Amino acid sequence: MEKGINIPGTAGSSSSPVAVLLQPPGACRAFTRSGSIYPPLGLCQLAATASPQQVTIVDADGLGWDRERTRQALADLRPALCGMTVNSYTLALVQEYAAIAEELGISVVIGGPHASLAPVDVFSRCPSVKYVVRGEGEAIFPELIERATREESLQGLPGLCMRRSAMELHLDPTILQVQDFGRLPFPRFDALPIASYWCPDARQRPLVTMMTTRGCPHRCAFCSSPAVMGKKVRGPAVPAVLDELTRLACEHGIREISFVDDVFTINARRALALCRGMIERRLGLSWFCNARADQITDELADAMAAAGCHQVYLGFESGSQAILDRIQKGATVQELEQGAQTLRRAGIARSVGFVLGLPGECDETVDASIRLAQRVKPERLQFTRFTPLVGSPLADFKPLGSLGFHARGEDPVGRWIARAYEACRDPGWGRESW
Repeated sequence: MEKGINIPGTAGSSSSPVAVLLQPPGACRAFTRSGSIYPPLGLCQLAATASPQQVTIVDADGLGWDRERTRQALADLRPALCGMTVNSYTLALVQEYAAIAEELGISVVIGGPHASLAPVDVFSRCPSVKYVVRGEGEAIFPELIERATREESLQGLPGLCMRRSAMELHLDPTILQVQDFGRLPFPRFDALPIASYWCPDARQRPLVTMMTTRGCPHRCAFCSSPAVMGKKVRGPAVPAVLDELTRLACEHGIREISFVDDVFTINARRALALCRGMIERRLGLSWFCNARADQITDELADAMAAAGCHQVYLGFESGSQAILDRIQKGATVQELEQGAQTLRRAGIARSVGFVLGLPGECDETVDASIRLAQRVKPERLQFTRFTPLVGSPLADFKPLGSLGFHARGEDPVGRWIARAYEACRDPGWGRESW
């Protein structure tokens, strides 16, 4: 092994793992303006369903590795499979590292939102990928690993698509979903570079992410999550979540949690029970989450604050009611503003996100978003460009400009974003997030 390279979880190992789950260099840092770095939560969840001897997580991004160090690690580990997650923004990055794995004789299996909804596109744009798993891969991952251990074919597993040859694909229509969360272990964080994980929204370190529910019943036209996770809200029982939070705090010394549920407040009774449990256990954690402003009540905001919540991300999307209606947001501008003010009264900071370039966007609707931001005065603020997502109702909408999600440029949307940030520049509020 190259001098100076240490692969977490492999010290003293005399045999190669069956699979390496890889977060490539830049998977987080290159796709957030702040250079934030998070644990590869989906890969950690998969790894938890198999033994550490079978599956190793390599977070090259968290370790600060470059391309060559990552290649050397794969060469030294010599797994049969290399697994990665792909979304609509990371296809080129995933293909770069899939090609490296293929050169080393390692078969590449891909999951994630884009792979789940557009497997043919992944096979087309990532020619080094051999397998695609659609949906929640934990449902088949233990069997997949056992078959790979026995060197048996993976074909026939539900939700698994494969490249049979350069010209032939096997496509499975199943989008997997986990139904029994009582039997699903929580993500495995052992041997990861936990001290490296951070984002500007966190108050404490170490930081990890946690998902307590999956699924969203809302119909926002720009969002693809219901197509992957479903509309039914599912997740482990609240006592199990509280036990896991206790374990993270006691065994890993975790002080900050980023709850990455699509909508932490989707079930008010559940959210209240979780907050009250955190208060009773006196875990001393600080945390932040995503919520819908129209679901924030005084009771819920107060409970969240008492449980350690210091910031909530609110997706406003637009200050124009016409656009909100067009994208089926299901909320009014007044409800957005009221929810944000309720959080403020509870002492919780607001990180408010607007999406510019949605259908019907024009100078007047951008001005409406700016005015709403100026009224709310959120502690953190995001203006991002609309990028159609595979599987969303607006997947086929042709956006203004062709730049990426967080890119800045001189196209119409880029100019709107620059104007919005300039209009909201204030030392007392509106610090740019993400």
